[in-house]
Parts: sequence; C-alpha cells; structure tokens
Amino acid sequence: MINYDVVRAFEKNNCIFVKIIVLFGLYGLTKQYKFQKIVTMGKYIDLRCDFGFKYCMSDPIIMRSFLNAILDGDEDTITSVQFENVEEPRSAKNRRGVIFDMLCTTEKGDTILVEMQNSYQKFFKTRANYYIYNLMHRKIERGLVWKDMKQDISKIIGIFILADGLAGLDKVITRTAECDLDTEEIFWDRHRKYFISLPKFKLDVNDITTKSIWINSFKNLGRMDRIDKSVYDRADEGLLRLLEKAKVAALSDEEYLRYEASMKYLEDEIDMEARGFELGMEKGMEKGMEKGMEKGKKEGMVSTIKILIESGLSISEIAKRLKISDDELNDMLA
Repeated sequence: MINYDVVRAFEKNNCIFVKIIVLFGLYGLTKQYKFQKIVTMGKYIDLRCDFGFKYCMSDPIIMRSFLNAILDGDEDTITSVQFENVEEPRSAKNRRGVIFDMLCTTEKGDTILVEMQNSYQKFFKTRANYYIYNLMHRKIERGLVWKDMKQDISKIIGIFILADGLAGLDKVITRTAECDLDTEEIFWDRHRKYFISLPKFKLDVNDITTKSIWINSFKNLGRMDRIDKSVYDRADEGLLRLLEKAKVAALSDEEYLRYEASMKYLEDEIDMEARGFELGMEKGMEKGMEKGMEKGKKEGMVSTIKILIESGLSISEIAKRLKISDDELNDMLA
C-alpha cells in the first residue's frame, strides 16, 4: 500500500520529488502511484476538474453564494436551492439524452443549470441552447392544453463557465436573453444564459467583490498557496465554506484518489487539446486542426479511463461522468 501522507508531502515540492526519482530511479514508486506523470496539486481543490466542481458546488450554501454573485442585479436574491436530477432521458429513439453538470431549483421554482466547460467547442452556443430547451421540455407537461395555462413556466437560467473561452466573447461575463431586435427590450424573460470566460478575467485588487472572488476561484483556486486576508474580509457564508471545503488536506484517502484522477483527466484534456492545436496548425487547415485535436483528446481520455477503472470505478460510473453511453465507452477502449 502507498503511504499517501508521504506522497502528499512530496507533492508540496514537486522539484525535489522529480530529483529523487531521477537520482535514485524510483520508477516503482511512480508506477505504484498510478501516474508516471506527476499531476500538479496545490493546497486547494481546482474547481475546473469534474471532482472539484461537483464536490465543492454540491453544497447548497456554496451554490447559493455563487448564484447570487453571478445573477446580482438581474434576479432577486436567492435564499435557498435544491439540487435536481442531472439526467434527462431521451424522449424518443432518435433523440439523444442529456446529462447536465449541476442542476438546481430556487425557492421560486426557477431552474438554474451550471456547466463547467474546459475544452474549446466550436458550436458551444448551440449546445448551450440545446440544454436550455431540454430543461424547458421538462416544464411543459405532456397533454398540456395551451389555452388552459394559468401562468407561464418558471424561469430557466444557464450559467456556462468556460475555461478556454469562446469565439465572439470579448468580456468576462456575456449575458444573453430573448430580445426584440428593434427596441432591444426583453421580449420573453423565461430563459437567460450567462457565459463566463475565464481567460478574459483579471482580478482587480482595488475592486474586490463577491463576484470577482468567485470568478477568480474558478480560474485560480487550484493554484493558490494562500488566501489573502482581503478575501476573507469580503467573503459571505458560502465563500467561507468553499475555502474550508476546498482544502486538499481535508480530503479522505478515497476522495484524494478521485480528485487526483480527475486532475489527471483535466491536465490530459488541456495537454491533448494543445497538442491537437499544434498538429492542426502544421497542416494549415481547419479540418486538420479539428482532427488533430480530436485524436489528442481521445488518446488522453482512453489513458485516463483506464486509470479510473484501476481506481475502482465501474464502466457505468465513468460513462455517466463523461456523458456518454456504456457502449460508447467500451468502443473507445476496444
């Protein structure tokens, strides 16, 4: 068995760990440690990875703090949230199902979807709308007679956190709604989308707000060694809970393994995307770039899936996290 306290101690100084491996040839330790590549692990959980995002944001007080920060000025203050089933089964054989990242309902009955997107997707705007309209489908009961409706459906809000940005987004938060093209007034207020572009964000130390702390946490928390006192001075109850829950040292051994595997997947995803981009640029064609990116992503994904299986996760659990079917996952491993 591995002494994870020793491993964690090594991770606090990766350079020393690497030197020990090089000097003494401790390949056996790296092999037993699962990953030959050392995953960068800070003192705080990285919210961009799947484990970190769901582990931290599944606390209703933490989620409430985040939603109020992002929706400030657009919606009434949210006092409570209830998490909902993230699976949306397909409604017909020729329709695909959906698995959301995190889904919750407010005390007013409004539905809020929060998605973490790490890799660039050319048509992510279409995907975001697909998610919103699937949630709208949930609210429209089968057999509904439109003329008998007593009131409109409750609101559907999508918050999409983009680690790699999106073409056409030139600011940190882009807010969209259904508007009248002539008057630019809201035409129908039942759905709204927020796109948060992390690459566009830079923390202004002279203007620290709850909103900026939240966005900075998604972008940089996993790389922080300490939290500035000014953050604690401005943090609400949810942010204070986040800063406690996100301490890597507080994870159990099982949680640490899951976090480590999730971080490996995140780093592979980032590395493979960069590799695919380089391959595409060499070919000088958009088609070549897309193929290179897909090939790189697949290689990294297959490697990480095997690690997750070794860690004890079932095919079904992994497929659910990746939002694909068991058959698709088995085909990738074939």
